Amino acid sequence: MGKAKRVKVRQSRYRWLVISLVVLVAAGAVAAFMTWSDEGISTGGTHSRAPGDRYETLASDQLPSFARGNPKVEETYRYAAAHPEMLQYIPCYCGCGNIGHRHNGDCYVQERYADGRIEFTSHAAT
Repeated sequence: MGKAKRVKVRQSRYRWLVISLVVLVAAGAVAAFMTWSDEGISTGGTHSRAPGDRYETLASDQLPSFARGNPKVEETYRYAAAHPEMLQYIPCYCGCGNIGHRHNGDCYVQERYADGRIEFTSHAAT
């Protein structure tokens, strides 16, 4: 095997090693985030109320008034009501952590009650 070919093989191995390490670190970061944020779904009002947000408590199959009229907003509120287990792993990017939001689901739902009702917040609609 020539010197140039050995160098290419080493570069290829090195590139593979770097890519593998990046993937492992990313997977570890995702696992750590999921473990850290897995505090469960809110069932007791531990969130602060954001100034200017509106709140409506409805059955889980109903949409709050502030979510009606725009098909995309309606779709996201329906998804948030039906899939809290998914939204708890998606971080917020709007800076609402300062009002107690832990994940994206908190931008749609303020509280879930044992009887199935949901207190929606207008935070995501505004």
